[in-house]
Amino acid sequence: MKRLIALVALLFAGSALAIDLDQPGAMQRLARDNPAHYAKVEQILSEAPHRPYSTMARWIRTEFNATDVDASHLLKTSYPPQARLSFALDGTQYSKIIYIDASGKLLPLIR
Repeated sequence: MKRLIALVALLFAGSALAIDLDQPGAMQRLARDNPAHYAKVEQILSEAPHRPYSTMARWIRTEFNATDVDASHLLKTSYPPQARLSFALDGTQYSKIIYIDASGKLLPLIR
């Protein structure tokens, strides 16, 4: 039973150790501590919202050699829509809420 609890704790610890780029000063700390990752993260965050949502994860994996890429299909109902993007560079997990440049149109309610 103790092993099962330890395993579950390790599974949840991975997501808790992710660097949340939405936190104030997170990008400045990243630029100071790891300039190579900062350059990649900056490019990902600037280009990802303009990529087709269905291919964004594959683009991040191949272009930046990222792992554990998760572009959640759960969109926040805002305008423009938002989604949580997470990925790992060299074993360091990053996450950020990004705006999605999704085309769409408002339709009237039909009764």
